[in-house]
Amino acid sequence: MSDSTIINDCSDYTFKDEKERADTLTKYFQLAKTNKDKAYCERVIFYSFPNTFDGMMRLFGYDDVTQAAPLYSMPLEDNLITYFSSIQTIPKDIYYNKYISICVNGYWDADNIREAFGFEKRLSGDTKAVCQVLSKRTDKEILSVFRFIFDGPHPKNDKNALIYDDLSTKLKRQDSRLFGLFKTAYDKLLQEDDGHGE
Repeated sequence: MSDSTIINDCSDYTFKDEKERADTLTKYFQLAKTNKDKAYCERVIFYSFPNTFDGMMRLFGYDDVTQAAPLYSMPLEDNLITYFSSIQTIPKDIYYNKYISICVNGYWDADNIREAFGFEKRLSGDTKAVCQVLSKRTDKEILSVFRFIFDGPHPKNDKNALIYDDLSTKLKRQDSRLFGLFKTAYDKLLQEDDGHGE
């Protein structure tokens, strides 16, 4: 995709393959870090990101058959997933709707696909706005997003307990339905954990 094909509407950009998508994301990620028209770069990054968990796997994950995805080797401390989770320049309803869609049906894997891509931080820091968008989803979708926040080989751990306490307090005040689904997802995941990992 060339610069001239970047458009200013809310449609998704199209790419011939994941390599082209990865190249576009990497280019605009580097440009955004130099603050050269950061809002424009973040718009390109946002609309170039996949819309689903499967799309994230094809871009950032690892599969025994297809091997490493194009952005699998990106360092965890400075990567596009972390950057995506901190974008502030996209309208909140559009941003959170896509972020939630990416987390629906997500699951932990020992690669860049983990911990709901930092979604719990946005839920904690911007609870009201996130809940407004999240509450429009089905119970099944919401349960899968909450499960993804805590999923891992050993979900019963101190870090998850702290996240649970923080989000429980905020969700309870904000939306009783979301709080109930949050509690259900967490409790069910812990019940399924045998303490030996996956």
